[in-house]
Amino acid sequence: MRKAFTACLALAALCLQPASAADTIPASQPVTVLSARVGLNRDNPSKTRFGRLEWLGTLQLTSDNRAFGGLSSLAINAKGDRILAVTDEGRWLQARIVYADGRPERITDARMGDITGRGGKPLKGKNEHDAEGLAFDTPGALTGTAYISFERKHRIAVHRVTEKGVGPALRLLQLPPRARSPKRNSGIEAIAKLRGGPSRGALLAFTEDYLDNQGNHVGWLIGGPKPGLVTLKRQGGFSVTDLAALDNGDVIVLERRFRYSEGVKMRLRRIGASAIRPGATLDGDVLFKADQLFEIDNMEGLAAHSDDKGRTILTVISDNNFNTFLQRTLLMQFAVAE
Repeated sequence: MRKAFTACLALAALCLQPASAADTIPASQPVTVLSARVGLNRDNPSKTRFGRLEWLGTLQLTSDNRAFGGLSSLAINAKGDRILAVTDEGRWLQARIVYADGRPERITDARMGDITGRGGKPLKGKNEHDAEGLAFDTPGALTGTAYISFERKHRIAVHRVTEKGVGPALRLLQLPPRARSPKRNSGIEAIAKLRGGPSRGALLAFTEDYLDNQGNHVGWLIGGPKPGLVTLKRQGGFSVTDLAALDNGDVIVLERRFRYSEGVKMRLRRIGASAIRPGATLDGDVLFKADQLFEIDNMEGLAAHSDDKGRTILTVISDNNFNTFLQRTLLMQFAVAE
């Protein structure tokens, strides 16, 4: 009887032990985000079709919370009504998109928290917390295993995400040697978990402005059937800012160009799944290109999902660099005409 009683006490003590640091989601706080509809084409406000893309709407997002802003990468769930973003100040944002007639209407239920390192340790300074890329293992899920890439101190961290937020880093991926050599602000900017094609299952990673001898963006296939180096043809001086993997294995590349003389530009390119293999120099078709004649900003985050009509929906978000006087946080959506 005493042995049974002792065993029960041991079991109770085990059940009452606090969760490990790896299972603990850091504290988060609700954030009030205001949404205002804005147009897209300043010259022709009624125009919604741009080549193969149909513009569905744009929201300008504002908040009195000083932590809001700097959104540098984006993920979206399969229904397209929940998003998770990371910021270049080492925070995460969860929120819900409310639609009206299939178009984005407002953002609600926003919460923010800190991204933490292994063991729940806080990230220290810009050198550690400059998060730039986000990808999930499971397509259309905002929970489970996620990868977050950081530049300056170049790394890709593996995190467990729940409905409560982003847990501490579990481990770091082993990166190819050249992935650790870009200069501080030109590291791995964009990542995507490939869903099809010859490199299905690999994590595709591209730097922002780390170029090879031919002037092309350097990237890697990490894991998957055959890891290796890939490059992306650099066109028109654009920099890579994010990637979105599609169900068929294709990848959408979000790019940005900024010059003081001409302002900011954005571009979306589509790369076919069959082309993504080690040693390849990728290019792809331009789906959309915009300049200061459009209502755009420093577009840095990109995510994709399918709507109830079977269309691929692209959601793009901007990084305002916490400069609310000169820049804006914009969330825009496009439907791809297949």
